[in-house]
Amino acid sequence: MLACDANYCPDCGSELGSVEVEGRDRAHCSSCDRTWWRQSVPTTSVTVRDDDRVLLIQRASGRGAGRWDLPAGHPEYDEPAREAAARELHEETGLIVAPTALTLVGTVLSEGPRANYRSINYHIDYSATEGEVRAGSDAADARFISVGAVRKGDVDVRKLGRLRLRDGGVID
Repeated sequence: MLACDANYCPDCGSELGSVEVEGRDRAHCSSCDRTWWRQSVPTTSVTVRDDDRVLLIQRASGRGAGRWDLPAGHPEYDEPAREAAARELHEETGLIVAPTALTLVGTVLSEGPRANYRSINYHIDYSATEGEVRAGSDAADARFISVGAVRKGDVDVRKLGRLRLRDGGVID
């Protein structure tokens, strides 16, 4: 599996060519005789709504530093998506929710420079959570922001965050 386009084989370092498999061009190493599939990297997110407001976090570091997004992150290798979403919500905002209380709203694909990300998106009403909103782990800030401000573009939401918000029905 490859998370991004590659020019060289991850196993032997030989230059990759391509071969058609199942109607698509796939990276292929003629030295190893191995075909590599490019697959998306999973992420999860949670849309927390409180009437006409949505909970957003401001990323503290990385490529999205300073920009806003839904509470989100990557599942551990052995972690179900709902559990990952509930864990990330708690780590980034302090809110606690049972994974089974999260409602699946859909998935979106975002192409990035290093990988394609498949975001599995959930929703929950603020009234169904416990705890107090606070910025945690990799969040510089966490707060409820009016849906109107998000829709008008008054908030600098990163690309994947906007796709997640569309998937959750927050913006058009």
